[in-house]
Amino acid sequence: MNTDTSKESSGATEEQKEGAEASNSPDPVVELQGKLQESEKKYLYLYSEFENFRRRNERDRADFLKFGHEGFLRDLLQVVDNFERAVTHAKSAGGEKGSPLAQVCQGVEMIHYQLMETLKSQGVQAVSALGVKFDPAFHEAVGDEASEQEAGTILKEIQKGYTLHGKLLRAARVIVAKN
Repeated sequence: MNTDTSKESSGATEEQKEGAEASNSPDPVVELQGKLQESEKKYLYLYSEFENFRRRNERDRADFLKFGHEGFLRDLLQVVDNFERAVTHAKSAGGEKGSPLAQVCQGVEMIHYQLMETLKSQGVQAVSALGVKFDPAFHEAVGDEASEQEAGTILKEIQKGYTLHGKLLRAARVIVAKN
């Protein structure tokens, strides 16, 4: 009988062991829910990162379209300066109305106007300089002169400055009043 009792006691022990193992091991449903929550967190994180990447990419693309031709426009401003010099020189040379020189002057002025309108349509604007207070964000002082005007007021513009969609393309070179 001892053997039967030992079998029963050993059988009970195995059932107890299985019950203990079942209670010690996590419930498969709880385990899967935990994995699902972890996967959802990873998904939300990656989705958020992707949305940030997409927005940043769109912003960079828009900036490139807006400012991508900045170097070309900066070089083109040298041509604008030369057109302005040509108009100034032709006007100072004078010439009778209808004379060949006056006609050339008028043609150069028309080309200059057309060029400036094209630049304006691309977002290029001239920086105002004469008579305004010196602003280092838009002006470059190349000299100063004694004047009756308030110190820091711009007296002369040596070279025009320009902005591209509000961003400085080239600073205006100016002479500033000093007391």
